Amino acid sequence: MQWLHVGSVVLMIGGFFFFRVILMPIANRLPAPTAFITSALRRFSSIVWCALLTVLISGLYNFITFFRSARSGAAAEMPYFSLYILIIGIKLFLVFLIYTLAIMLTFPYPVFEIFQKKPAPWLNLTVIFGLIVIFLSAYLRRLG
Repeated sequence: MQWLHVGSVVLMIGGFFFFRVILMPIANRLPAPTAFITSALRRFSSIVWCALLTVLISGLYNFITFFRSARSGAAAEMPYFSLYILIIGIKLFLVFLIYTLAIMLTFPYPVFEIFQKKPAPWLNLTVIFGLIVIFLSAYLRRLG
């Protein structure tokens, strides 16, 4: 389950990184960049939505598994339990922001068109938040 979780996160954040760093500069050289970017976002949305669902399910499983073991006495043996809870809270908040940005960028709804026509700053935020989440996850693995 851990592999599925990490793989989905890396696939999604890597896809956003590829979209921002490779695809956007190429699209901006085309005669109609907005149409190309919108089309690419629509095509990319199926991957994003599958990754979001997989991350949600596997993350809930990992979260429940961790707290079951913590409740059974492992928390007393873990010297940095409160630091772990603080960092996981920050991580979950950033994950919420990533989900929000991913929905804004890929959901075909008229309200989100303003974000989808100029996705560069939102893609930047998504990638930065994603890299921070990956870093925090690695730190939590070392801490626990």
